[in-house]
Amino acid sequence: MGNPALGQCYPTSRVVQHYYPETEIIKGKVWTGKALDVHFWNGLRIGDDWYHIDLSWQQFPAGSFVQEFTIVERQELNDSEATMQRCALLLKRVDDYLNARSHGV
Repeated sequence: MGNPALGQCYPTSRVVQHYYPETEIIKGKVWTGKALDVHFWNGLRIGDDWYHIDLSWQQFPAGSFVQEFTIVERQELNDSEATMQRCALLLKRVDDYLNARSHGV
């Protein structure tokens, strides 16, 4: 079955931001012990503190850690058509799931 979180960090962060628009998308570099990977997750600023929300961290092996990160400016997302389609597909699947749950299906 593989790792379902693998490659889903950006679409997941966009969906989280859709439901929680007060969150920001964070772009960082994660050291896995073998390679440095680009990764996306959400952050919520409350006062001077940042709270990190990462629903796809499980794609990384134990012992991985964030080396650096920055907040992605919303006006600078510049998503490609393929990326927008991936984000829209995930959002539809989440909407469908939530709608089914709210109707007792």
